[in-house]
Amino acid sequence: MEKYLFMFLGVILGVAISLYIYGEKRERYAKRIKSDREYFSTKRLDEALDKAVKRMQLEMKALGRKLTEEEKNEIIFGFLRESNESNQ
Repeated sequence: MEKYLFMFLGVILGVAISLYIYGEKRERYAKRIKSDREYFSTKRLDEALDKAVKRMQLEMKALGRKLTEEEKNEIIFGFLRESNESNQ
């Protein structure tokens, strides 16, 4: 009986360690995204990408399928051009 108790405690310890490592990796990934966004993104770019994502979601709902790479690129670069033209 004692043998099973140690096995059970070992399993619980393994799960706890796995969850801790997963949480740490996720937190580190979130920090990296935040720092990359601060370094490489601008307000205009963020707004254009947000509009593009909303447009892509509407297109996917209307078409009932995923968009192709060409369709996605067309939408994204269209909003980037529009953002660039409006600020000049």
